[in-house]
Amino acid sequence: MWRARKNKITKLKNHDNEWCEDPKVLQTMAVDFFRDLYSADTNVDPSELIDLMNMKIADDMSEALCRSFSAEEILGGLFQMGPLKAPGPDRFPTRFYQRHWEVLKNDVVAAVQKFSEDGILPSGINDTAIVLIQKGSNTKELKNFRPISLCNVTYKIILKCLVNCL
Repeated sequence: MWRARKNKITKLKNHDNEWCEDPKVLQTMAVDFFRDLYSADTNVDPSELIDLMNMKIADDMSEALCRSFSAEEILGGLFQMGPLKAPGPDRFPTRFYQRHWEVLKNDVVAAVQKFSEDGILPSGINDTAIVLIQKGSNTKELKNFRPISLCNVTYKIILKCLVNCL
């Protein structure tokens, strides 16, 4: 309870350097700030950079990257992850999946293989909780926070399998 109280954002300074405490106003400020921060710059043309790159992937490399993941690769990806990292929106830490693998194995393997074959994520797998982490102590403005995404474990397993494949 102490940590939750300590980490709760109760007031921030707005762009006019005035304190805001209303939760609805704080929510709107956060959404607007990070939407503006992470919006694409329309003045930048990505094709200029892309045209400078030589894209060369041999057919055998492409085939290896596009194949379905085996149950062993999926299990390996799961056990390469830290067991007590921040849980996602489903509130299950990786340790839960590791300890109960025999019960969850068929469903998790099916979901990961469906994605690797069809490119379709099962519903809810890409749900993410966004949390703001203070960059320092005594933060007063949104620019002093950094957002992190807390993803579901199944999503993390898919990412780990893709990284291992690469």
